[in-house]
Amino acid sequence: MQTQRFTDKVVLVTGAGRGIGKAIAEAFAAEGAKVVVSARTPAHGQAVVDGIGQRGGQSVLTVGDVGRREDVRTMVAAATEAFGALDVLVHCAADAATAKVAQMAEDEFDCQVHANIHSLFWLAKDAVPSLARTGLNGADKGRLIFISSGEGNRSHTPGLVPYGASKAYMNAFARTLAREVGPQGVLVNVVEPGLILSDRLREHLDDAVSARLCKNFAVPRPGQPAEIAAAVLFLASPDALYITGSSLLVDGGATMAPIPGIDDHL
Repeated sequence: MQTQRFTDKVVLVTGAGRGIGKAIAEAFAAEGAKVVVSARTPAHGQAVVDGIGQRGGQSVLTVGDVGRREDVRTMVAAATEAFGALDVLVHCAADAATAKVAQMAEDEFDCQVHANIHSLFWLAKDAVPSLARTGLNGADKGRLIFISSGEGNRSHTPGLVPYGASKAYMNAFARTLAREVGPQGVLVNVVEPGLILSDRLREHLDDAVSARLCKNFAVPRPGQPAEIAAAVLFLASPDALYITGSSLLVDGGATMAPIPGIDDHL
C-alpha cells in the first residue's frame, strides 16, 4: 500500500527531466507531494509533469540550467509562485563531461565548475529562507538534499577528475551548511549514488559492460534510479528528523569491491 508521507509538501527537484531526478520527482508525487520539476530540456521536463498529472499528482515545470544564476532564482521562485511554499529541495542536476585532465578543454572544465559548484551556493542562498522552520517545535524541518556521488570521496575513476572533485566539494559544503542552518530548522544531507542505471549511464554502457563492472560488488548488479529515490524520500521524511550533515552511500557495496586477485595473497 502506497504511503502518503508528503501530502501537501512542496518539493523542488533539479535535474528532474531524466534518470535519477525523474525517479525522485515521481516518487515524491506518488506520496502526495506537490512537485516542481526543474529541467534543462523542456520536452523532458514536460513529459515528467504530464506523467505525474496522469497519475493524479500535482506538479509544474520550470525550465533552466543550474549553471546560470538567474535560472536558479527562477527555479526556487517557481515553488512559492505555484504552491505558496517550499518544504524540500533536492539538487540532482550536474554536469559530468568525461575526459582525461590533459585532454579536457578549459571551457568543459568551467561548465562543470559552474553547474556542480556554483549552483550549491546559489540554491542554498535562495532556498534556505523558504525552507526555514524557526520557531516550530521540532516536528517539522525544511530539507535540503544534495545528490552527490561515490566519486566524491570513496572511488576514483580516470576521466572523471573534475566531476569527482566537484562532488567532494559538495559533500564538504553540505556538512558545513548543515551546521550553519540547523538553528533555522533546516536539515542538510547528501545521497551518494554508485553505479546507477540512469538514462545517462545507459547511453555510455551497455548491459554487458554494466554487469562486468558490478560483478565484484557486494550486491552484484547496477542500482536503479528508484533505489536512490527511496533514500532521498527517507531523508525527507519524518523518520529522519535527527539526521543532518550526513552522507548516505547507496552503491551496493561498490566502494568495498575487492581488488582482483588480492585473496590469493592473504
